[in-house]
Amino acid sequence: MKKVILIGSLPPPFHGSNVYFSNLLNSELRDKFEISHLDISDHRSLDNLSKLDFTNVYLALKNLFKLIPLIRKVRPGLIYIPVSSNFLPYLRDGLFILFSHIFSDAKIIIHLHEGDYFRKYFYERSNSFVKFFIRYTLAKVDTAIVYSDRLKYNFEGFVKNIVAFPNGLEAKNNLSEEYFAKIPKQVSVISFYSNLFESKGVLDVLEAAAIVIKKNSNVRFLFTGNWIKKEEKTRIRAEQIINKNNLNKFIEFTGVITGEAKEKFLKETDIMVFPTWYPYEGCPMVILESMEYSIPVISTKDTGAIPEMISDGETGILVERNNPVEIAEAIFKLLADENLRISMGKKARERFKRDFTFDRNLDNIITAFTKALN
Repeated sequence: MKKVILIGSLPPPFHGSNVYFSNLLNSELRDKFEISHLDISDHRSLDNLSKLDFTNVYLALKNLFKLIPLIRKVRPGLIYIPVSSNFLPYLRDGLFILFSHIFSDAKIIIHLHEGDYFRKYFYERSNSFVKFFIRYTLAKVDTAIVYSDRLKYNFEGFVKNIVAFPNGLEAKNNLSEEYFAKIPKQVSVISFYSNLFESKGVLDVLEAAAIVIKKNSNVRFLFTGNWIKKEEKTRIRAEQIINKNNLNKFIEFTGVITGEAKEKFLKETDIMVFPTWYPYEGCPMVILESMEYSIPVISTKDTGAIPEMISDGETGILVERNNPVEIAEAIFKLLADENLRISMGKKARERFKRDFTFDRNLDNIITAFTKALN
């Protein structure tokens, strides 16, 4: 059995890439390869992501020097490294690549859990030294994985093999089709399910809510997720929008939800609104979870892999970024036509089961690993 080292972090805190890595680490991948894990987790809050502080520097150095004895002990045929689009995290990731290249003969696979920020902003806006470091380290990589064909250009000219396939979500086999039967109700539930960042679209949804409620008060808007310190201005602005438009009785912030509470939340949701323009957005789990629960999603048309995930007008609606009016119009369209809303939800679920399950994703990972090893 071929030996593989997976380098990556685990929750908490919970965000897309470390949740995905946790699922991968505990998957049937272990039946195909002999897996070793270099745990680079930082279990502090999201406020510490990509931040230059003593703990981050210490953890980076500690993990780099843990890699060398692990390589010597395991003698892997392949090393898998998720990579970032920020200088400090990529400095660590690039050194992981170099150490893997220097101290082993292993094939190196990198996985970009983001959209087009890597090439468009990180590389193109870096100085000549950083650009050289990026090119030099990527030249040691055998295969790069991205979320969609339109995102391959992140590594074109840098990595010889680039493969594209979307994220995957563990399917809930206990959900029957009857589970998704939409019982007519007086109040429609419109949800936002994400960490509460301005760039995830939380203020755009609140502005859209103000427009919707002026014409249709039979709605309730649910917002999940936490505010973090660096989004304090966003939180204050959200309160101002709510107070100015008298939205309090129509809006609920639930905080982070998991387990049965999350399942109840998804079952109650009629429309998911996720108009993200987060610069690092890749293949958002919120869209996959909504699709699995037969929920049509309103999202943005030029962010990450979202245009490939949502078939506009068929499984959801795509809008321009930073456009509350367009979001509100999409909500009105779905509220006015229950058959359209249900049809979109059903098609979204069918697409999820065909293209976005974790089993499908795992098959793609195994294929990428096997091709690199062979």
